[in-house]
Amino acid sequence: MVRFRGPSRPPRAAPVGSPSSSLAFANGCFAAFSAVAQGFVTSDGGGGYRAGARVPAEAMPFYFKPTGIGTYMIQDRDGKLVSLGDGASVVRGSAPGPPAEWAPVASGAGQFALRATANGRWLAVDAGGTVDTGASADDRTRFRIDGRSGCRPYPELPVSASGRAFSGVNPDGTVAGWADPHLHITADERAGGLVLSGGSFDRFGVTEALGHDADVHGPDGSLDATGNLLRSGSPAGTHNTDGWPTFAGWPVFDTYTHQQVYYTWLQRAYLSGLRLVTAQLVEDQPLCQIEPRRSHSCDETATIELELERLHAMQGYVDAQSGGPGQGWLRLVYDPAQARRVIEQGKLAVLIGVEASNPFGCSEYLDQPQCGRADVDRGIALYRQLGIRSMFIAHWVDNAFGGAALQSGATGTFIGAMQMEQTGMPFETGPCPEAGQGSQCNSKGLTDLGAYLVERLMDAHMLIEMDHLSERARLTVLSMAEARHYPLVSSHTNTGGIWTSSDLQRLYALGGFATARPDTAARLAQTILGFQRYVPHGQFPGVGLGTDTGGFNSSPPPDPNAAHDPLHYPFRSYDGGVAFACQLAGSRTYNLNTDGVANYGLYADLLAYMRQQKDGEAATRLLFRSAEGYLRTWQAAMSR
Repeated sequence: MVRFRGPSRPPRAAPVGSPSSSLAFANGCFAAFSAVAQGFVTSDGGGGYRAGARVPAEAMPFYFKPTGIGTYMIQDRDGKLVSLGDGASVVRGSAPGPPAEWAPVASGAGQFALRATANGRWLAVDAGGTVDTGASADDRTRFRIDGRSGCRPYPELPVSASGRAFSGVNPDGTVAGWADPHLHITADERAGGLVLSGGSFDRFGVTEALGHDADVHGPDGSLDATGNLLRSGSPAGTHNTDGWPTFAGWPVFDTYTHQQVYYTWLQRAYLSGLRLVTAQLVEDQPLCQIEPRRSHSCDETATIELELERLHAMQGYVDAQSGGPGQGWLRLVYDPAQARRVIEQGKLAVLIGVEASNPFGCSEYLDQPQCGRADVDRGIALYRQLGIRSMFIAHWVDNAFGGAALQSGATGTFIGAMQMEQTGMPFETGPCPEAGQGSQCNSKGLTDLGAYLVERLMDAHMLIEMDHLSERARLTVLSMAEARHYPLVSSHTNTGGIWTSSDLQRLYALGGFATARPDTAARLAQTILGFQRYVPHGQFPGVGLGTDTGGFNSSPPPDPNAAHDPLHYPFRSYDGGVAFACQLAGSRTYNLNTDGVANYGLYADLLAYMRQQKDGEAATRLLFRSAEGYLRTWQAAMSR
């Protein structure tokens, strides 16, 4: 059994007294007293506000929902938002958005003024108690802010869990926790930005992040051509577009084009023991080019930078919910030592990777590369500057670096069309180089430019992702890595090409890292344990879970065994510190037994159910060594 040292501190409680700074308003309940009108702010009985309530009990309590560091939407007890109206007016609005965002500014001992971020105007109260806005700092009203109860909290999706997340190290100095090195957190920007519906967060809350599927997929889902194609092989089809608040339509376990990594769902997985993820920034130019609707260009590097910007914004948003910079439960990390410190603090370490079809714009057309060595050098330098530490050589189609592994079924047909769109040529196939890989494989291996890329990635201490490479290209990269004793990563093993036993033995002999793919609980336990035979004697074992959530990939369905042997709620985390109830989302309740892994938060439930299965405890022990195992692979790449 993995041992865990003391729990981390519980989340910060909502403030009960007067806030000490602009950061102390986060998710707190307050009343505002205006000395000008000698009273508290309350409703004017219509569509606005007034000040003048002299009895504290008559004050209207306002809930401050963070939209970012030091900015808030302010909701009254009736669920209305303090919002800019026409001209200088302030109204009781209903729509979240820029007119409803305010920044508290300290204005003397125990006093704050409120500035509208949309136009810079200040909340102002005149002697008669009228509440509107003034254009200059001279017009601002300084409010005394008092802690209150009785607020209506702004809508949010709960984690449906209580307790303390573990922190610290094991007695042998290793960190505990499971790793998911293949997670697409910001993939809603992929393929032109109008394919995957829903955001991992929105500064104006869950109603905006998960409430507008019809805007992306059409009122009946008929615009979801990519999702329909991946599900059924045909672009025609419809689906229920109801997300927030009923979630009657999505997310579901077999969605391909709906958000499943909303930030509180990620937090639920973190509370289950997730301690390291690779946020894979993703784009495929050929997919984007065949999409009829886009919100931005198909340039892969530009999309990757856009997704990276969103990832940084999400870290800031999580910090804002927790009270300020650095206070959140996740941190972006850029080297293994930093990642280790973050995990020891009981937080989630997030490193940044790229999974793209044409990295650095290095596509090919009619067998001719569209870039050269100088482009490779500039691309790696840019990635390092951006904080990217891991990358795929290929994804879905052939590029200037090498061939891509073939895929079957509707996905394979879809990718075949993209191959023609991008390269002007179909995949060239032939016998596979090793037994167990299938009857036909991509005949294209690693190109000379691809070999140059691999050498330069090793020089730059980048983690090299091996999945999606053609089998021939993979064997070449393995040989190159062996010549330099350089570790490699398979972050969603057997996705985009089957790994043979020989390949996995070579991967682990290099100090590399592999993962189990999501499955029903009993099969997942056996898959995790099956990797042990490839680990050399004396080497640290650890097998991750590469979920590929957000990557046009379905998740495990309801388990057939749950009908007679279900997961029982509530359940506890592996370390025992957190109790989990059925996950609530708006008016919907998610239950693993009937819904499968409908969103990322339900991986907490799947892992708990796995522990109930034969060999489930042993598989969990191995999985909870995967954060340490990944760190060791990363450390080895840094030291070579």
